Amino acid sequence: MSASLAVEALTLTLGAFRLNQIDFALARGEILVILGPNGAGKSVTLETIAGFHWPDSGRVLIGGSEVTALPPERRNIGFVVQNFGLFPHLTVAQNVAIARRSDRAIAAPDSTFPAHGDPAALLSYFGVAHLAKRMPAALSPGEKQRVALARALASVPDVFLFDEPFSALDADMREQLREELNTFLRALAIPAILVTHDRGDAIALADKIMVLRDGAVVQSGAATEVFRKPISSFVARFVGVENVLPGRIVETTENGISIEVGKQIVGAARGQSMPAGRPIVVSIHAEDVAVSLPEGERQKSAINRFAGRVTAMRRAGALVTIAIDCGFPLRAFLLGPQVREMGLDVGSGVAVQIAPEAVHIMAD
Repeated sequence: MSASLAVEALTLTLGAFRLNQIDFALARGEILVILGPNGAGKSVTLETIAGFHWPDSGRVLIGGSEVTALPPERRNIGFVVQNFGLFPHLTVAQNVAIARRSDRAIAAPDSTFPAHGDPAALLSYFGVAHLAKRMPAALSPGEKQRVALARALASVPDVFLFDEPFSALDADMREQLREELNTFLRALAIPAILVTHDRGDAIALADKIMVLRDGAVVQSGAATEVFRKPISSFVARFVGVENVLPGRIVETTENGISIEVGKQIVGAARGQSMPAGRPIVVSIHAEDVAVSLPEGERQKSAINRFAGRVTAMRRAGALVTIAIDCGFPLRAFLLGPQVREMGLDVGSGVAVQIAPEAVHIMAD
């Protein structure tokens, strides 16, 4: 599949900061989520793609055509920034109308979609037509977000860029707009890049993930690959792996790898052979930790089965995060009804089981 957006070996120097060799390609409808700490170069990457910075080297191609030397207004990119970027002196309708490109049309996902970027139709599509005469200062964050999306689409863009688009929203509004944006982007089949600090955004939206640190790519690839097989503890923690633990290789056999973690020996599925004594880090997703009462474990395999005690519990909606001491600290997820059925509380004894395939080894 040919790339609809391609960034090749992009390098940029801004004072003491350097963006170094950024490479990726997106097909139509693919979404890339860029993660990284403050100062990693996430926003600078978007701004360079949009044409606000002139790179030292590298290329940006949209639809197979190089746009590296074009000014922002000729790249046909829809850019939604963190503070939504609405003009404060224009009404909602005027903000959308100013971006309209009547000479372009988009492949409409359904009969209700305003394929030619008509401002009134876009406002209606995003459910904010009743706000057309209001000024941006009179809008809620969620309303501003919808207006910003309508304005970005009014230009009928070839690429969408989103810089922390949900940062000003509360949790409920964030989740709602995230779902709406996902549906919207999939229907339009326009490539998009989203910069965020929130793991939930990446889980909900990403086809691909790129993790940046100090202007360089630490890991990039399919979202499932980055989540399930981070290459370092930095990436593991940044994509939200709940259990990142230091360990030491005990032995590698045909059946797998034995790792000393805390006071226990943990088994992992064999990948590459590793020498005994080598220090490593393991990552285990909390969702891969099975928790049961000790009495129910007698007939189960002893591979990666540990007795433990609940040390803390934290509720977030229907999900409960259970912290367990089983010779090393471990976190697991349970649903509220499961916790009640098992009668769990701080101090409760439990048994935990982890499949060897769920133990990922990183050679930090």
